[in-house]
Amino acid sequence: MPARDSSHEAIKQAVINDGWVITDDPYVISYGDRFLFVDLGANRFIGIRRDDQHIAVEIKQFKGQSQVTDLEQAIGQYLLYKILLNQVDPDRDLYLAISETTYNDIFSEPIGQLAIAEIPLKLLIINIEHQEIIQWIP
Repeated sequence: MPARDSSHEAIKQAVINDGWVITDDPYVISYGDRFLFVDLGANRFIGIRRDDQHIAVEIKQFKGQSQVTDLEQAIGQYLLYKILLNQVDPDRDLYLAISETTYNDIFSEPIGQLAIAEIPLKLLIINIEHQEIIQWIP
């Protein structure tokens, strides 16, 4: 199992604070002989006579020497997980969880906005200090 990002617990708590129940930590995708580990799986009941809503959350910190390199790696991992989830758990939405600072640094720039629009990339923007979700970008 891969190492956790240092913001893992704060982001997990932000998801819980938003009304979600963590079902998997990590959420394991099994495909063929391979196992991949998305950081979190969560459910939320959204009302009487409605189905549960299911998400998987991949947590990424952009702490490398190049934010563009970090973006490339995050997008590649996100796309691979999305392709696999479409096969094994198509009702589960995948989100990339990032800090508010990361969003303001790279995702608010034209390159980040293009990635969000063209992939499309679903984001959870988290205030790490307050352990709260600032914005959902579906």
